[in-house]
Amino acid sequence: TKQLPPDGPDWRSWLILGGRGAGKTRAGAEWVRARALDCWKETGPRSQRIAIIAPTLGEARAVMIEGKSGLLAVHMGDERPHYEPSKRQLTWANGSIAQIFSADEPESLRGPQFDAAWCDELAKWKYADQVFDMLAFALRLGDNPRVLITTTPRPTPLLKRLLADDATAVTRSRTADNRAHLAKSFW
Repeated sequence: TKQLPPDGPDWRSWLILGGRGAGKTRAGAEWVRARALDCWKETGPRSQRIAIIAPTLGEARAVMIEGKSGLLAVHMGDERPHYEPSKRQLTWANGSIAQIFSADEPESLRGPQFDAAWCDELAKWKYADQVFDMLAFALRLGDNPRVLITTTPRPTPLLKRLLADDATAVTRSRTADNRAHLAKSFW
């Protein structure tokens, strides 16, 4: 249950704090998959525009997109999105699109607009406040735009700000919570 979205309409940000191997990436990929495939009751029958933001483009590709728990891995057969690395984009058959961004480039979020966003390892973003503020302006589609943040906790100013926000739902997960899915040598 620590990897399932919060119940109810009262949250704008879902913050998953967890150690290495706690299942944060898988939870993020499954959440984006559900959004893209229109499995969310509140969005209705329309395609989604989703921002995917990692510390760097390389990390977005290696972890969030192509990683063992990434977006391409959580889709089955014909539901799998078409990935175009040169365009920094994933496209689903229903018209949903995910654009990939680096947290090293805050200005790249100036202009686009989204229904949802997945931000990974926010606690290690070099320009965290600038990127998150630009994202807030871009989350303007649909009735209830939302962001999922998956990160290993560090006491950064932005993380403290999010934890203090009443519109943030917080899930905490320890590495030990996902022990069954990790190599025995990890322990």
